[in-house]
Amino acid sequence: MLDRAQAIAEWRRAEARIYPSVMVSEALYRQYVTAVREIAAEFSGLEDEDGLVACFNERPDVAREVVDRLAPSLRHVMDLEALRGAAFCHRHRELTREHGKRLARERLAAGRRDGDPWVLLFEDVTPFGVQRLEMHVRSGRAIHASSKVELDASAPVYELEVVQLDPADGAWLLDRPPLLPAKQFTRQDEWEARIAQARETFGRTE
Repeated sequence: MLDRAQAIAEWRRAEARIYPSVMVSEALYRQYVTAVREIAAEFSGLEDEDGLVACFNERPDVAREVVDRLAPSLRHVMDLEALRGAAFCHRHRELTREHGKRLARERLAAGRRDGDPWVLLFEDVTPFGVQRLEMHVRSGRAIHASSKVELDASAPVYELEVVQLDPADGAWLLDRPPLLPAKQFTRQDEWEARIAQARETFGRTE
């Protein structure tokens, strides 16, 4: 039985295994996408992460059941376990977007309760890139970090900015200019070093 963090990590790895299929065969990729959406629809009524994790642990055969029903022409080359994980990743991403504000408030409340200096309010990880928003609990200063790779690009582009959120609820204060305007990087190690530097600089309290 996987816990929430383990399950989400497994879903992301599964999705990453399916992504390269687009480079091999457009038809296979399309059939994967159709199957992912059909499997995710099986648990569209689940509205929280814990329920999704429980479903993942309880329904190991859901991908096979849906693929048997769809009968795609390239079924013989499909990785059903990766397909199942990718479908749960898809639904988890939908939940995160649908309930992003509520999840951010819950994470902020938990961070305050536990005395955490920084709280991860939002994270969206796909084979095409990452979006993360991490807030300093006391000040509302937030690190918005992202990476993005285009299908025809040889390497991803990394970006970092620091913005001001409402310390009370984590809402983005759109009328406030960035505390650190967006900067782009071509190397992941430099990007990660700048994130660590921003966390140290903007995590200081007066």
